[in-house]
Amino acid sequence: MRHRYALLAVLLPVIGACSDDSASETSSIAVAEATTTVAPAEAPSTTAVPADPTTTVAVTVSEAGVGIADFTFAPTEVSVPVGGSVVWTNNDAQQHTATSAGVFDSGSIQPQTSVTIAFPTAGTFAYICSFHPFMTGTVIVA
Repeated sequence: MRHRYALLAVLLPVIGACSDDSASETSSIAVAEATTTVAPAEAPSTTAVPADPTTTVAVTVSEAGVGIADFTFAPTEVSVPVGGSVVWTNNDAQQHTATSAGVFDSGSIQPQTSVTIAFPTAGTFAYICSFHPFMTGTVIVA
């Protein structure tokens, strides 16, 4: 801050003493240089700081999706927090279920429809399609 006032103290007498056109041009340049020098120090920074690409960020997803196609659950394992839900979407031409014995049962999921099930308690729940028991998946609730 002290340097700015010193610069103005030096320039003001020069500006006031100039009477011909060439001196006027020189003063304008000096004032423009002074303004350029001062402005960046007072201007707020708008430069974004890029994120560190090696930083890991934990993301909590409250809803996970499972697609059903070609007689397969994809992904075969999903994780949601307690209170989260899973949406099963049947993209096959056949009906399917998402059934975990004694825990949850989606009922019949018709082709091109979805069923959502909420998970109020923690645990790891293996499930199958009751029509096609070779179709398996897991829901992890933590």
